[in-house]
Order: sequence, then C-alpha cells, then structure tokens
Amino acid sequence: MGSMEYLKKICSLPHRGSGTKYEHECAGMINRELRGLGYRAVMQEFSSPADTLYVLPLEAGIPLVMLGFAALATHGYALHVLELVAGLLFLIPVLIETGGYGIETNILPKRKSYNVFTEPESGGKPKIAIAAHYDTQRGSFLFSPGFVDHLQAFYYADYAGLAMILAGMLLYMFFPVPGKAVLYIGLAAGCIGQAVFLVAWLTGRYTPGANDNGSGTGLALYLAEDYRQHRDEYPVGADLVFLFTGSEEVGERGMSAYIKKYRPDREDTGFVILDNLGTGKITYLEGEGMIKYYRAGSDLLQTADGMKAEYAGLQRQHNLLLPTDALPALAAGYQAISFLGKDEKGRLGNYHWYTDTVENVDEQLMRREETFFKKYIIKVMEKVSH
Repeated sequence: MGSMEYLKKICSLPHRGSGTKYEHECAGMINRELRGLGYRAVMQEFSSPADTLYVLPLEAGIPLVMLGFAALATHGYALHVLELVAGLLFLIPVLIETGGYGIETNILPKRKSYNVFTEPESGGKPKIAIAAHYDTQRGSFLFSPGFVDHLQAFYYADYAGLAMILAGMLLYMFFPVPGKAVLYIGLAAGCIGQAVFLVAWLTGRYTPGANDNGSGTGLALYLAEDYRQHRDEYPVGADLVFLFTGSEEVGERGMSAYIKKYRPDREDTGFVILDNLGTGKITYLEGEGMIKYYRAGSDLLQTADGMKAEYAGLQRQHNLLLPTDALPALAAGYQAISFLGKDEKGRLGNYHWYTDTVENVDEQLMRREETFFKKYIIKVMEKVSH
C-alpha cells in the first residue's frame, strides 16, 4: 500500500485531536496495520494535557499581568521583590516546555494518549527510529491564511510584552517614573496578547490533519511495509523501528513519554522525524529549540547534506517557531533530525487550518518522498553500521 493510501485511511476519521477518542481510534488503526505487516507492535499509554499551544502562554501571561498591576498598586520594597520573584517563577513552565525537557507543568486535567511502536528485530545493533506523530491540532484565527505569516511576530511581541512587565517591575523599585512607563507598555502588550490567546483557545476547533501529520504517518507506514517486504534491500548492520507518537501537538508529550519509559541507548539510537510532508519542498532542520538550541545529529545531518545534489529542491533550514518531536530527543542527548515540507516562502501547507484535507495533499510529492526517504534511511543505516 502506498503512503497516500495510508493517509486516506487515517483521514477517514473526522480529526485526531490530542487525547480524544479519534486519536485513540487512530492509534488502534496504526497498531493493527503494524501487526498485519508482521511486526511486534506495542501501544504505550500515557497522560497528556489537552492543550498547550494556547494554554501555555495564558498560564504564564495572565499571572504576570496580574502581578504587574499589583506592582503599580502596592508599596514597599519587600512586596515588590516578592511580586518580581513570583513573576519569574511563572516563567519556569515556559522555559521547561520550550526546552523539550519532558517535565509536566500543565495545570489542566489530563487525558489518555498512546504511542504505537515496533520492537527491534534483534538486539545489539544500532537502531534508527522512523517517527511521526498522528494527532492533530486545534486551528484558530491565529493560523488563518491572512494571519499565519505574522504568527512568529505575534509570539515574539507577546513574550516581549511579558518580559517588559518583569523589567518594569524591577525598574520600578529603584526608578519609579521610568519603571512605571515600562510597566504600562508591557501591561498593554500583555493584555492584548492574553486576550488574543484566550479567544483563540475558546473558539478553535480541530483540523482534519491530512498534511499535519497524516502525511508523515502515511510515509512512516509505507516505509514500515517496505522494510518488512524488502528487507534484503536494507543494510543488515542496523535495525529500523517505527514510532507513532500521540499528543505531539501539545508539547511533544508522546516522544517524551517514550524516551522516559524505554530509555533507548543514546549511543546506538537515532530519530528521523517525518512531519508535514504533504506539500512544498522536502526541508530538513539543522536543529531545534527556542531557548536552548540543539543541533541535529551529525550523522543524520551529513547524510541529508550529501543528498542535496541528487534531489533538486531539497533544502536546509535553521529552526522552526514551534518544535517537532526531534526536540525532546535532542534535549535527552539523542541524534535526531526533522523533515518537513516547506513552500518557497518557508510556510507549511495549510498549517493548523481547516483546509488541511486530503484533497490539498500533493500525491506526486508523496510518491517522490517514498523513494527519497527509503534512500535516505538506507544511507543512514550504512553510516551507523560502520
């Protein structure tokens, strides 16, 4: 079965929202497909919040705004110190989340989610994990065609406003007049930013998720089938495993849960992430991380670089605004690399939007990617086998 056929089967569900019944149904579907191919497949259950994309800024932003107003209304050095320290503490979850450390900070109720993965065929060999998340995100006006190109600027403006609140609180303790001015600017930006996130959270609904990430899931299933049926075409000195993660859209919870529980050998395990590959040009990331930047695994990156002459349009990008499943793997010390499909302006097709349907996936591109990723994986296996 081709990657597009797998994609269509996955997208027969209305959506695959993180932790929802449809995500659970998709996990069962993937599990059955892998077992039907003859793999020893495992379903790993874990707990995950329902949302972080919209909730995380609110968890930090609303308390910071309240503390900023409190600083203007209170007097006394000791109180201002307490307010500043409290504000800094509310930033810790943001730093943990954007750092990919896999520590749960979300305060909302948790849902069940599942990873589905294959067990290695033999022990003692280097392993390459082909990974794709199968859950979908909640779209909102932030990802509408008229706004999505400004999303990065909006995120930066919101976090700059929160930083100005903290800077204004500190300055206010020693220089009240300029401190108050900085506080007012920060509070204005903070109020606007939190209002936008709150409305987006309340009005958003799940997208069909054909490109994000039915495409990566379909390609991973195709590769799993090909590896099973044409094992003689792959190097014998390394093993492939296939990992389908749940709840990637809420902070890579699935990948973090997999690494935390199974702790694969860092020296002998690499992760190749397939994500949003249904449109655009094949793009691989040099690394990931908003706060701390982690460079992609050297073997994985060098192999991709070596294929640029062979595949016209293959392109390299420094980083993304929002992370992929590679981030927790890189933060935990593993080699990892992410592949995505980007257009000429660096955009992901129909990203977190309601037009992310099967009809808007480029079937010819998916066919080319089947060949590309098979060759790439074989080259990586040859490299790590030596």
